[in-house]
Amino acid sequence: MRIVVTDSGLGGLSVLAELESRLRGNPVFRNAELIFFNSLYSHELGYNTIESFSDKVIIFNNALNSIEANYNPDLILIACNTLSVVYPHTEFAKNSETEVKGIVDGGVSLFANNLQNKSDKIILFGTPTTINSDVYKQLLVKAGIEETQIVNQECLELESVIQNNPNSDKTNRLIAEFVQKASELISSDSKNIYAGLCCTHYGYSESFFYTELSKQFNSNVKILNPNSKMLDYLFDSKVVSNNCKTIVKVISQVKLRKNEIKLLSDILLKDSPKTSVALENYEFIENLFQKK
Repeated sequence: MRIVVTDSGLGGLSVLAELESRLRGNPVFRNAELIFFNSLYSHELGYNTIESFSDKVIIFNNALNSIEANYNPDLILIACNTLSVVYPHTEFAKNSETEVKGIVDGGVSLFANNLQNKSDKIILFGTPTTINSDVYKQLLVKAGIEETQIVNQECLELESVIQNNPNSDKTNRLIAEFVQKASELISSDSKNIYAGLCCTHYGYSESFFYTELSKQFNSNVKILNPNSKMLDYLFDSKVVSNNCKTIVKVISQVKLRKNEIKLLSDILLKDSPKTSVALENYEFIENLFQKK
């Protein structure tokens, strides 16, 4: 089973790492090749700095075509909320027969299952692309959640700051700023306050979200991270072996910064050693996909 996990940066490595870890305890495949494909075109051209939505679609479509042509995956997991929003608009989505699963549906299910009380509120923290698409709010309303229970909070450039150092003072300050903005839109009588982390990077700084939300609210605060939810369906299958032989690779056409590699590999090492090692020895391949 060859599974490619892709993201517009390194946040989705947490999904790849969890997949590696879960396969050790629940070997639903005899052999698995897990590939992380960084769909970031360049450090200067991140998806959330591109003003034109059509340009985002073109670049990600080119990345998907490269994944299929070069790695022939059985499954592509879009471990990125921004790219999951972009994906349905690509030609790849219309024409390819490769199975593709985004992160949004699992996130909506997770959020809706927790919002059982009408007084509960959820703050959806995400990139401008994700939040401005309004996809989470629309799908939650469709699932029966009141619109008044939902607050959208875009977090400009937070994913980049987290990737540089998820435990830095700058990361904490930015999260505090976004939590403060969101708190101004929520009444103090809410029984439960949920934080929906609608970006795979945000989980690396989950403790900052919890601390800052707890400062703002007397309510019960809970963090909801969809990263693991998108993997659940894979493990509905029967165990087929006592052990899954797993190969892990990390591939990028942008050069990863040494501090990013060090910080994230240290975080991943304990539970997902193969992912940690693959990150430290990532494959830099120029011109994997084009801008246009």
